Amino acid sequence: MKLAYLFWKPVQKMPQMLNKLSWTVALERRWHALGLGYPSGLRWADIERAAVIHYDGVMKPWLEIGIAKYKGYWSKHMQYDHPYLQQCNIHE
Repeated sequence: MKLAYLFWKPVQKMPQMLNKLSWTVALERRWHALGLGYPSGLRWADIERAAVIHYDGVMKPWLEIGIAKYKGYWSKHMQYDHPYLQQCNIHE
């Protein structure tokens, strides 16, 4: 246990170190589409163009309250017959 702690301690500080060294760069807004977890009015073109889509908010696509029009981006990558997903009660 102590060995694992010693390994992860420096890794936890890595983002802070990179930021202090000015090795971080802000991404352009079009690369990251957030707002798929609440009614944000995000345009389809912005979602399709984004490299990363973010289901922020409470309406996650795997929940019943998820926004139906955004669930397709999530479900096309899921293997619903996987035993772990079945145990978590995640279904199409």
